[in-house]
Amino acid sequence: MPAKRVLVFCILALTTSLLYPQAPQGPIDPPLSGTWFGSFVMTAPDGKTSHDTAVLILGEGGTGSIGRTADQQTPFKDGQVNDNNLAFHLDAAGGLDFSLHLASGHLRGTAVSKGAKAQLDLQPSPGLLPHQQLVEEITSADSQLFRAFDSCDVSQYASLLSENLEFYQDHTGKTGYEDNLKSLRDRCAEGITLRRELVKDSLVVNAAPGYGAIEAGIHRFYSRQPDGSEHLDATAQFTEVWSKSTGSWKLVRIISYDHR
Repeated sequence: MPAKRVLVFCILALTTSLLYPQAPQGPIDPPLSGTWFGSFVMTAPDGKTSHDTAVLILGEGGTGSIGRTADQQTPFKDGQVNDNNLAFHLDAAGGLDFSLHLASGHLRGTAVSKGAKAQLDLQPSPGLLPHQQLVEEITSADSQLFRAFDSCDVSQYASLLSENLEFYQDHTGKTGYEDNLKSLRDRCAEGITLRRELVKDSLVVNAAPGYGAIEAGIHRFYSRQPDGSEHLDATAQFTEVWSKSTGSWKLVRIISYDHR
């Protein structure tokens, strides 16, 4: 191609890109299948409103259930998914017809019955599980975390911490993700061996709807000597917040206190 034609082509291409820039891509909406949590505001025929929560668990092909919590679920029927739209019927509560639309990460819409209408606003909540399943998953994540802590497996330990970690402790104050990895490396480099033991029956796990889970309990830390003997180093209470927004459980907040 002659040089002049190349120059003209480049000028035209640049001008076009300036006059008609590509529209910026917004956030990609999550898939409809999964667990959703949010508000359910019902307006009765007399105009009175009542506020409640709603948990929607949607499977493939429009199957699923809905209820106030992950443990209080009623299966629905006639589920239809069309692009970012979801419709289904619930026989309970006198019969409700749901019509929801996904936009900007929110699943919003209405539930209509005879004379009453509800507004729903739901967001993805991957860590919202039936209580027993939640306890099992958090207990497993807790065990993995402290197994890595005890064995000086820094890589595994890091994989269970959020990079936005905030750790509040009654002796050391506030620390973050890198601080805690460095602390583990330094302790292990010094040859200090610790073993964490969860106090029996002290563990409490609850959902943090729309975010993750809250874990609390009491644990003891034992220092192991070169001859294999151990002595109690500390006993403390803890409260931890976990998130499953990345697809696996990660520790986001830790409060460790009442060390003695």
